[in-house]
Amino acid sequence: MKLFFKNFWPGIAWLCLIVVLTLTPGTYFPRVSGFWNLFSPDKLIHLFIFGVLAFLLLKGSFRQYSETKKRYTIVIPLVVTILSGIITEVLQFLLPIGREASIYDSIANFAGCFAGYLIFTVLKNKSEKNILGN
Repeated sequence: MKLFFKNFWPGIAWLCLIVVLTLTPGTYFPRVSGFWNLFSPDKLIHLFIFGVLAFLLLKGSFRQYSETKKRYTIVIPLVVTILSGIITEVLQFLLPIGREASIYDSIANFAGCFAGYLIFTVLKNKSEKNILGN
């Protein structure tokens, strides 16, 4: 359990930060809507925070489960990241916090997950020893 926490605490801490940021009442953030604003600062922030989440969870997974099949060390962190993005949007819709769920935010969340995976894969292949901290 101690090793699990050591490997996953950055991802868990980052996920907690995402939950706080995405469930903060909407009056604290500027509103952005519409397809043409898909690459607005709001969407880029979604891409960034979910990209970092995917990267951190992938890193922890590869460190924790280095002896298991690599497919599971990739799939589970990506599923957790995608589900986190979906759940935060659903909670924004359901909770009376002045936030609106947006399909564009969900697209940005998914794109961030994919970007985090790509960055992790490139860095891992370039220098597996450095990125995994072994």
